[in-house]
This record gives sequence, C-alpha cells and structure tokens, in this order.
Amino acid sequence: ASVSSAADPKTSEVTADGLAEKMVEATTFQDEVIAISAEIVPNYYTIPDSVKEYAVYMCPTGATVEEISVFRTSDAAAVEKMIQTHLEARTAEYESYRPDEVKKLDGAKVVKSGDFVAVIIADDTAAAEAAFEAELGA
Repeated sequence: ASVSSAADPKTSEVTADGLAEKMVEATTFQDEVIAISAEIVPNYYTIPDSVKEYAVYMCPTGATVEEISVFRTSDAAAVEKMIQTHLEARTAEYESYRPDEVKKLDGAKVVKSGDFVAVIIADDTAAAEAAFEAELGA
C-alpha cells in the first residue's frame, strides 16, 4: 500500500480524453459519436484559459445533438458558464432544424468532480454519469 498524498492518486492518472472515452463507451447513442479535433472545437466552445485539457465527442454529421465533453479546469464556474452558452446555442440551432433533439439538450447533465467538469447530452445520461463517477471515485 502506498501513502496517499494530498492529491488523490486516482484523479492524477485520469485524463480528459480517457475519461470521455469511458463515458462514451458506457452510453448508448442514436448516432455515432466521435472525438472532435482541436481545430473544430472552437466552432462549438470558446475554451477559457483555465482549461488545462479537454475532450469533445460529438455526432460528426450533426444529425443528433448527442455529445460527451470533458474539461479539466482550475475554474469550474467558467466552464459551467461555457457549457451553458453552448447548450443555448445548440438549442437555438436545433429548434428549427431537428426539434425532436431539443429534449436531449433540455435534459443535458453537467457533472463535476475535482478539477473535471463534463457535459452529457444523450437520451440516457445515467450510464455516462456513473462512468464519470467510477473513474474519479466521486
């Protein structure tokens, strides 16, 4: 057994990408959800400087609003505000385009633990939420 320092060793091994992948694997989506490249992410999010790393998984065709995004940050409030802005923009975009998708945005779940904040947009957010908590020992 190792002596645990002030920083939880479990969280220090977790990466935004690894965490997002586990959450994506746990979730049943209606359409494919893939990792969005860093060049494309600014089309959806204005990432604040407080974010150290992130992973954004979305439907590449835009057929659904399904998404799992994980942000590692020193300022959870700024990230939550950014997610809120994103959800409002997506809602405005899909209201006329695919109104049936808006209920997923309304039911979007924002979860946080330690320096991680994640947003889950899917029919069923519970599995991704459980994966998030299991990974971070929340």
